[in-house]
Amino acid sequence: MRRLLIPIVLFLTFISCEKNESGNLKSSKTIAGGCLLDKGSSLKSSQIIQTDTVTYSFTNDSLNIFVGFNAPCCGEFSNSTSIKGDSIIIKIMTTQIGMCNCLCYYTYNFKYSGNAESYKYQVSVDDHLDFAGVIKR
Repeated sequence: MRRLLIPIVLFLTFISCEKNESGNLKSSKTIAGGCLLDKGSSLKSSQIIQTDTVTYSFTNDSLNIFVGFNAPCCGEFSNSTSIKGDSIIIKIMTTQIGMCNCLCYYTYNFKYSGNAESYKYQVSVDDHLDFAGVIKR
């Protein structure tokens, strides 16, 4: 009886240990789309203003977080992304204030690889435009 009980207990212990996949998310790429209006565009004088936005989508085994925000044209920005625990933290900071007489809709696409089903996100643009949410597949 003992010979049978020990393998059964070991088998049940082995299959009950679930592998935690939520910690394997990694930043793979950031695509800075720049200003929606190209330099020299005839639309610069028109009032094209998009809504400040953060959205996410899944493509195969990757997560894409899109960030779009309005700021003065000709500005320059730096960005960073980090993963702390179950949170994806994205920061976009102005490095040079745009001095052109127009507004641009700047876009960024942050790409991650791995399992992203149990994460939250926090996005901050210049510490005054903040977004937060939960990733749901």
